[in-house]
Amino acid sequence: MEATAQVFVERPDVVFGPEAIEAQFEYWTTRVSREGTARQVPRFGVMLVGWGRNNCSKITTAVLANPLRLSWPRSRGRKEANYYGSLTQAGTVSLGSDAKGQEVFVPFSALLPMVAPNDLVFNGGSRPQLHGREPAAHH
Repeated sequence: MEATAQVFVERPDVVFGPEAIEAQFEYWTTRVSREGTARQVPRFGVMLVGWGRNNCSKITTAVLANPLRLSWPRSRGRKEANYYGSLTQAGTVSLGSDAKGQEVFVPFSALLPMVAPNDLVFNGGSRPQLHGREPAAHH
């Protein structure tokens, strides 16, 4: 495969040779202490304009399905509500190593104080003739 563009980096620690690019670098890591400071996240409200419409009903249904532990039948068995597709709820991040040299992973949601989706408070409005649950029933 032939390169279409060439990129050169002018740094004293990078050498472009005819066969390879060589770089000198220093690998840094972080020493992690398992002591923590509790942070309080205030109540968080979400106002949805057009609540009876598809997008608003989908987000409301998804967030309410988890604390209510809802499940539904599918052709490949029952499906249970979860946050597997959520970066903030299912993802982890490596912080570095602890005093014993073991790598420490924490939930992404532990990096900063953030509201948990199950704690969201919804409010909003829609057209009076369209009940909020009707669009959700179609998805």
